[in-house]
Amino acid sequence: MLTAVAGVIGALVIGAWVVVAWGSRRRLPWLLTPVALLIVVLVAVGQPGWAFLPVVALVAGSFAELVVGSRESPTVRTKNPDAPLSTERWAAAVAAPFRVALAEPWDVVARPSLRRRYRRVLERQWAVTDRESLLAAVDGLQEELHSGPSLDLVVDLRAGVAKSRLPQDRGGHSTGANVRLTPEQIDRLRSVADAPEADETVIIGAFQWWKSVHVIRLVCAGASLDWLSPVETQTLLRRVASDLQRRYSSWHQLSVAFHAGYLLWPERGVEGEHGGADRVWTALGLLTEDPRSPWNLLPWDMPLERVISEGGVASGQEQ
Repeated sequence: MLTAVAGVIGALVIGAWVVVAWGSRRRLPWLLTPVALLIVVLVAVGQPGWAFLPVVALVAGSFAELVVGSRESPTVRTKNPDAPLSTERWAAAVAAPFRVALAEPWDVVARPSLRRRYRRVLERQWAVTDRESLLAAVDGLQEELHSGPSLDLVVDLRAGVAKSRLPQDRGGHSTGANVRLTPEQIDRLRSVADAPEADETVIIGAFQWWKSVHVIRLVCAGASLDWLSPVETQTLLRRVASDLQRRYSSWHQLSVAFHAGYLLWPERGVEGEHGGADRVWTALGLLTEDPRSPWNLLPWDMPLERVISEGGVASGQEQ
């Protein structure tokens, strides 16, 4: 009787542990594999009483992962620090804040462990549920960037208000988008824009190109979900990288535009579902200041590689 009870409880606990480990963004839960195997062995050899000890240990480890793993602070992590420069690596660095916010390696384009999260985010933010809707969303964002007007973000540092407008040479009319800033956000914008303390206004031009980050996120999601082939992934990332290198002249300029655009983004703060903090905003600060950040290590104007098509033919021109 005790053996049957231990077997049932052990099976339930092992099943729950597998679910937690599979859904975790960390490898630590899988280190409990020997504990799970020990439960099976003890029940199999007729030692159900001893089996309850590793059962308790596995329950404690799984619970700890649910609590601690989900609250891991944003961290700059690199899977392969010594990897050679490539267009994919450069493009992944552009969208690094969203990976750093999750304490995930920023330099991995296809991340199967994030599939569940990607599916949830894709559907909520872009109504994307399959390959066709993904490609439509990518095309829509790129069309918006190429055909839409250039925009300035005017930041009133004294009043703590940021407003989007057309450039002065196009009338300077407001677009109606604005946001009230916290003292911390004001200090951050003053810092990244290199605004002297005496300045009351900062104008960040062409900030709308920060939305290229979303194209990269969509492509990374498509690659992770096997909706995009390697060639399609490389082609789309190269296109985005080429656009950004023409619009901005440095990682610093991208950082300023990213800060500006992110503050006006309707989905801002959704990555702070654990603990209430805006994790992407925190990640932006890390990538701007951390010497290990790709924004401080990779060359902005690196030549972009040609993409080898399925038939082995190179497409695209090197810069």
